[in-house]
Amino acid sequence: MRIDMTMVEKDLLVSGVRAAQAERWGLDAVWCTETGSDVFLQAYEAARSTEAVGIGTAIAVALARNPMTVAYSAWNIADVSGGRFALGLGSQVKAHIERRYSMPWDRPVSQMREFVQALRAIWDSWRTGERLEFTGEHYRHTLMSPFWTPRHHQHAIPVHLAAVGPKMVEMAAEVADGIILHAFNNRPYLEQVILPAIERGLKNAGRCVDDLELAVPMFMAMGDTDAEVEASRSKIAAQLAFYASTPTYRPVLEAIGYGDLQPELTVLSRAGEWDQMTRLLPEDLLEHFFISGRPEEMPALAREHWGGSIQRTSSYYGWTVDDPARLNSIFESFRQE
Repeated sequence: MRIDMTMVEKDLLVSGVRAAQAERWGLDAVWCTETGSDVFLQAYEAARSTEAVGIGTAIAVALARNPMTVAYSAWNIADVSGGRFALGLGSQVKAHIERRYSMPWDRPVSQMREFVQALRAIWDSWRTGERLEFTGEHYRHTLMSPFWTPRHHQHAIPVHLAAVGPKMVEMAAEVADGIILHAFNNRPYLEQVILPAIERGLKNAGRCVDDLELAVPMFMAMGDTDAEVEASRSKIAAQLAFYASTPTYRPVLEAIGYGDLQPELTVLSRAGEWDQMTRLLPEDLLEHFFISGRPEEMPALAREHWGGSIQRTSSYYGWTVDDPARLNSIFESFRQE
């Protein structure tokens, strides 16, 4: 299991500093998020501030953009980073695409499939010099001249897709290099919904399980004292209550027998009753969504929590440890079989 850092930053300069810190700590990759600053600018800053650590977007909102704009950004960052860049894409949800980005929302699974196909057609054209000729149902790219072609390189750009529902997961298993699962996840949902959908997608495409990397950020309630662990658990519980109030994530709750809790939480969220939402979450529900203990216990607990199905993970809220040598030892433990 590789261990990464997910950066939730609004300051581009801080993104570079944190990426350099992750590299010193011995993390495998840093993933930039779209939470108030452009995700590709964050990734560029991370690339310019590091030499070896992997860099990715987790995620860039695909349906707020188009394949050509994303193709340019990903190509340029792959170039600047010397091939260390992985493109993580997600569809977002209808309300955000239509009301925040003012973009069309049609059939997201079909759109995302075609988005990936268009990206690869564009990159192939830049690599080979062959005519760009991509015509699909949602996207059409048929014009490219040398003036608009970026600087040539041969770096591969892996495409990872964020997915929650079985249809998106199945499609991602067919066309993507990796799947980024949501942190609001649990092992029953993974085993009952995610893994069967992956199996179907791989079979449809004639691929094998080694062709796909599965990653999920984890809620890790950690600390060196019981009080620190408890404080972290409380913070995570509040975040879980927020996610659990979202109708899209009700199937994740249904996998552990708590689907009926989602509408109650939605009502409270609309009323702004955030503290009451957290109090509604029973202890056995919480245990499905996070691990807790001392920082050194996280690698073993993470493997136990997921049962060996996950190839990459990260701590949702970062690490409470400041000592680089201690952190490096912990991260090395994640990579051990």
